[in-house]
Amino acid sequence: MSKNEYQVFGLNSSKISMIYGILLVVFAIFVSAASGSRSVTSYIPAMLGIPILIFGLIALIVPSKQKLVMHINVMIGLVIFVGGLSVFGSIVSGTLLTSNFWADVSKLFLGISGALYLIFCIKSFIFIRKQREISTANS
Repeated sequence: MSKNEYQVFGLNSSKISMIYGILLVVFAIFVSAASGSRSVTSYIPAMLGIPILIFGLIALIVPSKQKLVMHINVMIGLVIFVGGLSVFGSIVSGTLLTSNFWADVSKLFLGISGALYLIFCIKSFIFIRKQREISTANS
């Protein structure tokens, strides 16, 4: 792991992506089991987490593809965040965590975790760009 990588708790973007992907899959399985849902929609976090996990693994194994796959992961993260924003419908209607508890929990989780993931990725991109500018200036 290079010191030219943005890190949180000693983890770079590819490792954070892998952890986030696993977290989304585990969350989907938990919510589906806890709610007794037979609906495929309860597995949406897993459906979005698996590509993040796979692209994070690709970024780790094939560093030359890291820029491409991390940009793809940011787009998936944006979909996760925007999907989580649908919880505002429950807030506006006054049914948050009452009418459809597990769906609202899932939306809240997606909105908050998606926002945190996007913030991390954006900070990572900014850090890399600054490192590139410093490197170019020193050359």
